[in-house]
Amino acid sequence: MATRSVIAKIEAKGIGGADDTIKAIYCHNDGYLSNNGKILDQHYANEDEVNELLAGGDISSLKDTIADTIFYHRDRGDCFEGVKAATLKNETKLLEHAFEKCDAEVVYMYAYGAWYVYDNSDKIGDSSYQFIELEEALYVTH
Repeated sequence: MATRSVIAKIEAKGIGGADDTIKAIYCHNDGYLSNNGKILDQHYANEDEVNELLAGGDISSLKDTIADTIFYHRDRGDCFEGVKAATLKNETKLLEHAFEKCDAEVVYMYAYGAWYVYDNSDKIGDSSYQFIELEEALYVTH
C-alpha cells in the first residue's frame, strides 16, 4: 500500500515573503519519515538538488539520486503537463493541494536551507498540526 507524500520548496522572491510561491510535486510511494524523510535529509540537502528533483515533476518513488528516482514523465512516459510541479501561493494552499488533491499523508517542504515536515497522519509524536524541522522529526525521540 502506498504512503503518499508531497515534496515542496518555497521559491523566495524577496525580503518579507509577500511574493513567495511554493513548487510542489506528488510522490506515490514510501512517503513516511523513515524512507522519504531520511532520503530528503541525507541526499537532497541543498537547493540545487531540490530544484533538480522538482523540475522532473511528480514521482512514483523517491531514491537516493535523481537518476534512480522514478519520475512519471521521464520513466513512465506520462505527459509532462499533467505531472509537472504545481505552483501554489502559500502554505495553506500547499496543504490543501497535498491533502485534498493528492490525498497525501506527509508533506515535506524545503525552505530557507532546511527541510520541514507536516504529518497529517498524526504519527510524529504529539502532532501540533504545523510544520516542524525534519531533523527533529527524524532524530528526536518522543
